[in-house]
Amino acid sequence: MSHPPARVPEPAPEWVRDDEAATWFGTPEAIRAGLLPEQAAEFDTAFDAALTAARRTLRLDRLRDTLRAWRRVALTTRDDPESARRLVSAIAEVRSSGAPRPGSVSWADLRSELGL
Repeated sequence: MSHPPARVPEPAPEWVRDDEAATWFGTPEAIRAGLLPEQAAEFDTAFDAALTAARRTLRLDRLRDTLRAWRRVALTTRDDPESARRLVSAIAEVRSSGAPRPGSVSWADLRSELGL
């Protein structure tokens, strides 16, 4: 009886500034230092979950993807901290109210609009 081939994860989409983000924020400590205080707790939670997954699965892909995503957040935060603060505030508002922001579009409507 043969086993199915191992699933190879798709690489995360590359961002044109990934190399720059990795240069500035090459370690978890550097990433966390580049975040707003309001972002740090969410980073800690995501990082801890990725580490736990890596220990459980003996795979580093989720950890790499998590660090890549948060490097991007740190770089964009560094570039425009006020915009990052507005985004954090908007996320907190939606999470606390449970209601979408005025003018927003649901994921289902966006997918339909894009023909997905």
